[in-house]
Amino acid sequence: MYSLLCRTKLILCVLPAGLISLCFPVKAQHEKLGREIIFETGNAVSAMPFTGATQLFSSYHSFTTAGVRFAWNKKGKHAWEQSVQVGYLYHRFVQHSVPVFSEIIYRHNTGKAWQLRGHLGLGYLHSVPAADRFELNGNGEYEQIKNIGRAQGMVKISFSGAYRITTDTSLTANYGVLIQTPFVKSYVPLLPYNTLQLGVAKSF
Repeated sequence: MYSLLCRTKLILCVLPAGLISLCFPVKAQHEKLGREIIFETGNAVSAMPFTGATQLFSSYHSFTTAGVRFAWNKKGKHAWEQSVQVGYLYHRFVQHSVPVFSEIIYRHNTGKAWQLRGHLGLGYLHSVPAADRFELNGNGEYEQIKNIGRAQGMVKISFSGAYRITTDTSLTANYGVLIQTPFVKSYVPLLPYNTLQLGVAKSF
């Protein structure tokens, strides 16, 4: 009988704690870590940084990125975050590019649903020519150059806004400048793109 009473007390003590752990820690952990999946797509136009932004509305070159974002430090309305992303950029008639990069992000919560961010990203960019290239061989004939692309670096500076539509989903808008380097060492070492993307971020 004594053993049965002890077991009953143990169950009564453990059960509420178990229910609490099932109901709350997942949300609390997500709020603590701030983990999100991000998907954004839009336009990228080669033009002077910032001053060439108007060209985003007259020419289109697809630019899509996807990745994850983590919050490392949060205090009140402010937070520091980091993202890891991979993308695809098509510069028509010039190149296909695959950027792989990480960003340091400052976030400011302007209200219950709105967030503003400043991003600074560094990474690797692999570019492949979008047109066939040829060169003269020893017989005076043109041969197609087989090219698997070039390894290059990239810097990305951007600003974004997010609007929360549910407890774990936000719509995003991101404007920035992506700099590819070296594009052509002899006369175009830096190739800047103005980028504009819309997307969605979802907590996990």
